[in-house]
Amino acid sequence: MLFAEFRQVYLQHPTTALLVFDFDGTLAPIVSTPGQARLDVQLRQPLVKLSRQTNVIILSGRPTDYLQEQFVGIKVDLIGNYGRPETLEPTDQTLLEALVRRARQELPTAILVEEKPSSLALHYRRAPDRASEVLDWSRRQQREYDVTLDFGKSVVEVSVGDHSDKGTVLRRLAGGHSAVLYAGDDVGDIPAMKALQEFDTPTCGLAIASEQSPAELTVLADESISRSQFVHYLVLLTSVSNT
Repeated sequence: MLFAEFRQVYLQHPTTALLVFDFDGTLAPIVSTPGQARLDVQLRQPLVKLSRQTNVIILSGRPTDYLQEQFVGIKVDLIGNYGRPETLEPTDQTLLEALVRRARQELPTAILVEEKPSSLALHYRRAPDRASEVLDWSRRQQREYDVTLDFGKSVVEVSVGDHSDKGTVLRRLAGGHSAVLYAGDDVGDIPAMKALQEFDTPTCGLAIASEQSPAELTVLADESISRSQFVHYLVLLTSVSNT
């Protein structure tokens, strides 16, 4: 469903609708250093207003405690780590620690190895010419261990334990809502876009476009839009009092 059609449905019953947003590349601009990512200042006020009238969830690969720092004062629900548990079983924790050590020993120093609650993210934005080395290393770990690979813009994430994805989480969240919108920008958002197509309720999928947007995401989405257009769309959803 195109956004204009979705908005008409949404404004009729905003309190029972569901809006789910990715964080990096969607609510926050992509940055070279992961720890520098911040909520776009243009989106803060629309999100504040939306959080007072509807159900808003942030669904991200970021740890939940990182997201909490970004949404202080905004009453949204936060689901980090792709909805996977952020506390690992002892055997999985041991494996994660071993993989982190191995990555730091075996990969070029230009690759940033970020340790997360149940994964390690291998960032090669500052060394794009080493992408093949990162991919080869990650696939070797996948062949040897029970790990999941999640791909993003200049990053590969190697996850241990729970293998659920954003589609799994969205299916769990969507039940009982009158309309569902999902917005994302990367490979990790593709399962969520696919899940939208399974729902009987009105849905809208928005792909936040960039030069690195995966083709499959833009094909699955109802609309592919710029970040400035996305800001405009969220503002339009806040106009409940005018209907």
